[in-house]
Amino acid sequence: MDESSAKDLLRKYRDNTLTDEEMALLESWYLARAKSANLALNTDELEKQLDMVWESLPLNQERALRQKTRTLPLLKWVGVAASVVIAATIGLNFFRKAKPQPPVSQGVVVGDAIPGDNRAKLTLANGQSIMLHEAVNGKLAQQGQTAVIKTKQGEIVYEFETQEGSGPSRGLAYNTISTPRAGQYRIKLPDGTGVWLNAASSIRFPTVFPTEERVVEIVGEAYFEVAKVSKNKKRVPFKVRSGNQIIEVLGTRFNVNSYADEGAIKTTLLEGSIKLKVNGAEDRGVLLKPGDQARLVTNIRKNASQPARPFEVKQINTSNVIAWKEGYFRFDNVGLPELMRQLARWYDMEVVYEGTIKDYEFVGQIERDAKLSKVLRILELGDVHFKIDNKKIIVTN
Repeated sequence: MDESSAKDLLRKYRDNTLTDEEMALLESWYLARAKSANLALNTDELEKQLDMVWESLPLNQERALRQKTRTLPLLKWVGVAASVVIAATIGLNFFRKAKPQPPVSQGVVVGDAIPGDNRAKLTLANGQSIMLHEAVNGKLAQQGQTAVIKTKQGEIVYEFETQEGSGPSRGLAYNTISTPRAGQYRIKLPDGTGVWLNAASSIRFPTVFPTEERVVEIVGEAYFEVAKVSKNKKRVPFKVRSGNQIIEVLGTRFNVNSYADEGAIKTTLLEGSIKLKVNGAEDRGVLLKPGDQARLVTNIRKNASQPARPFEVKQINTSNVIAWKEGYFRFDNVGLPELMRQLARWYDMEVVYEGTIKDYEFVGQIERDAKLSKVLRILELGDVHFKIDNKKIIVTN
């Protein structure tokens, strides 16, 4: 957005005549300008300006807009969370790091795609498949002494049932629940552990856990609320295998993102403690505390050696990571390719880029039940443009 357009929006802001979309554009322009002016957008710096009111702006607004060494806070709440644009009524505000560009003709969003919903496939130990979103509520299957039940809330629950005359177990029987693109599902495992599967994900687990340890395998993304289980006064560990990473916990809440196209496995701890290690590595692994996210690179070239310390750990805002479980896309300095991968999985679309990808970064949130066209129109406020062609999202300059 050029400064002439910004000046018009500033006047409309003072007159209280801004539309929701204009407010989003003005907020994102302000933060983009602050970034390009190299202003340290931290809370301490901006809190010093919290008492400045709108009327403190000079009458000559154009001169104020052209200042490069000083940027006044547009809204009072900016000082509370400087790098986060609070979601407005339209659902998403954002800014990009690329330098402001001249106005570009409005992108054309042709066609649409509906958001994903609760759908998944259950594959039983005998190979039988059940489409869970099509199945009626109640008992779906009986596997030995374990019943598979679909609740009124649509959740899949495994319940242990004592059957008269049943003999001892002949070994572990495994089930797999998988979600397609544009699907998600919630499961309660035989030990009571709650699992939320994101789109294009799967989990493999035994219908009855052994007494010495509980092990599941996942592909894609899953959120866990692990039940605490004890045997002879000893906690039974719970392990999650994702690629070459092993997570060991006792009872906790965490999220694992292991999509192959992300190039890394990201494990985020919300509560309790978990230990991560690389399968077969001599390294003792790493212990996470709440708020930590561990990143394990998975796309290392075959001729490249694994780093001595394979995990990169940092503190993050965990609410951004599990927003998908709560029904939102939430972006916190997310680059355009990563954002588009999320949209592609949730709307079951292919993404095609025309031209060079600019250095965009997005901040904000939008509900995941919005149609694709609405999401793209909001993103276009930042001079990114899209077209929908059948099952393709075309990103244009």
